[in-house]
This record gives sequence, structure tokens and C-alpha cells, in this order.
Amino acid sequence: MLEVQKIERKLFMKNYKKILGYSLMLAAILIVVRLPNMAYPIPDEDGMDIDLYILEVVLNIVRYVLLSIFSFVLGIKIVFKN
Repeated sequence: MLEVQKIERKLFMKNYKKILGYSLMLAAILIVVRLPNMAYPIPDEDGMDIDLYILEVVLNIVRYVLLSIFSFVLGIKIVFKN
């Protein structure tokens, strides 16, 4: 009986890890698809300095692309781990 429980727990954890890996890969794809909407900051009522605006856009793009790459690589590593 104890061995059956160990096998069931192992199968459950394996399925859980696959679901987690696929959801991380899906999150990475959604981040890249939604990137144009998330990258551009909303200007204030007073306006915004163009240099500051460009800096914020570049930083947002770099942040979301790095997050997407990290999520995708981690998802692939979890799904295809032996």
C-alpha cells in the first residue's frame, strides 16, 4: 500500500510540474504578445520630457523581454526534465 501511494504521489508531481512548465511558457508568449500595450508609459497632464519617455520605453521593453525569456527557459526546463 505504501509503494502505491509513493507512485501516485510521483505521478501527481510529474503532472503538476508539466502544468507549471506549460503555464510559464504560455505566460512568456502572452508577455511578448502584449508588449506593445505594456511598454509605453502614460504621460502626465503636465507632459513628459522626451528623453525620459524614451528611457522609460526602453527600460520597459528590456524588462518584459528578459522576464519573457526567463519564463520560457524555465518552463522548457521544467517540462522536458527527465
